[in-house]
Amino acid sequence: MHRLPSSSAIRRIRLAALLLGAICLITPAAAGVLVYSIMNGDKELAMMGTAMIILVGLVVLMQWVIATRATCPLCLAPVLSARGCVKHRNARTFLGSHRIRVALAVLFRNQFRCPFCGEPTVLKVRERKTR
Repeated sequence: MHRLPSSSAIRRIRLAALLLGAICLITPAAAGVLVYSIMNGDKELAMMGTAMIILVGLVVLMQWVIATRATCPLCLAPVLSARGCVKHRNARTFLGSHRIRVALAVLFRNQFRCPFCGEPTVLKVRERKTR
């Protein structure tokens, strides 16, 4: 198992995974609130739905910025960022997404398997050799 080079890299990966999870939860909720408010003609609820959509946009932007720096320690590919790179032939998905699988593994198992190189990584700082 590979380990990450610093505690800040671990924080970046965890934060990017948490933000991706928030996006997956807030987006359908915002759409549901907006559709419900339009069907009932409730302007206050429509404003809340619009605010939730704006919040989703801000969270997507934050997740994109943080996820571009959250990389695999071996292949240096951003594991939580949407890239057009070729995935490993044995890379598995969850609900059709490699990113969601990595995010859930980071949040619940404290480790992940890179979808690009296929190598497992544990969220611990690697020990430095002293000279």
